[in-house]
Amino acid sequence: MAASAPAAVREAGRSGLRTIVTPEGVALPVELAGRGERAVAFLIDLTILVAAIVGLLLLGLYLNARGIPVDPLLIFLLLATFVLRSFYFIFFELLWNGRTPGKRITRIRVVDRAGGHLRADAVFARNLMREAEVFLPLTLFPVLVVRGNAGGMATVLALVWLLVLALLPLFNRDRRRAGDLVAGTWVVKSPRAALMPDVAGGAEAVAPAFAFTNEQLGVYGIHELQTLETVLRLTGTSAGKAREEVASRVRGRIGWREPAPADDGEFLKAFYAALRADLERRLAFGERRADKHHGEDPRRAGTHPTR
Repeated sequence: MAASAPAAVREAGRSGLRTIVTPEGVALPVELAGRGERAVAFLIDLTILVAAIVGLLLLGLYLNARGIPVDPLLIFLLLATFVLRSFYFIFFELLWNGRTPGKRITRIRVVDRAGGHLRADAVFARNLMREAEVFLPLTLFPVLVVRGNAGGMATVLALVWLLVLALLPLFNRDRRRAGDLVAGTWVVKSPRAALMPDVAGGAEAVAPAFAFTNEQLGVYGIHELQTLETVLRLTGTSAGKAREEVASRVRGRIGWREPAPADDGEFLKAFYAALRADLERRLAFGERRADKHHGEDPRRAGTHPTR
């Protein structure tokens, strides 16, 4: 599955359609999220944030009415608001693999532009940039109004700053905001998965022919499961070749000793279903394997012939 080597990225002919070429050479098509979808997702998340902040303010008023002094309450509310504003997006994108509540509703997600696992540092970088893109200039407006400088040059500069950064996705082909440029990410469409039950159902029928050990299933993690799903979704003339390549690499990676199956698609479906069940079982016991490198001895990285 995905390796540590840099991945190449190709742009397909149709506007909005991109192809990520994984380090294994498998082309995975993705479609960029529309600017309207991204705006709606952000507004949903912003509404949730505002509701949470209003809830904190109401809590502060209630505690103040119960006799708690204003000064410590104000400090608490300022810190809580900062934490919510700064880490809301980071928390959900790390928890839900590139999705926030707004992104889940609009069915879009953040992905690594190079085709690898969405790294925590990329999530931090793209979302901390939002502070400079949106929240900082928005914070300046009420300060300037209170100081009586609502029509001054500082207000104009803050407005220009906000507009330039907010409208950046309109002026680049990949619809990337400043945070995406810094983090090396794309925001792509993530339609509701209809494949899951079909894959599991298809795998059950052929499962006796493909028995996998715990050691073989323990090689891969959640990221590789998602990549497998993407490969199984592929259609068109290149789909068969992609599944053949991935199946060959999976067999090499897990040390498959049986003869190569006649149908690589059925083999991948069976492995997908078995891997998903194994990961769900592990999660039930509190063990979360993010990807194939999770828990691996770093001295062995890159030594396997399929890497």
